[in-house]
Amino acid sequence: MPRPALKDGLSKQARYRAAKKAAGLKEIRLWVPDPKNPEFLARLKRDMDAIRRSPGEADDIAFIEAITDWPPYEE
Repeated sequence: MPRPALKDGLSKQARYRAAKKAAGLKEIRLWVPDPKNPEFLARLKRDMDAIRRSPGEADDIAFIEAITDWPPYEE
């Protein structure tokens, strides 16, 4: 069953975007690697192995943790 036309002619998504824009926000779209992609997983493993073999691994991790504002990682 078709939906009735809206009085303003805008779709629900268009009204949502207009409201966000009126609130001073800007929409952006980001393309990121697919973590399920086998090629991405292979590259991630290679990169992580290289970091683990690095003689400065502890210093590198300490630096990253010092400049980020993430909650501490708990295993």
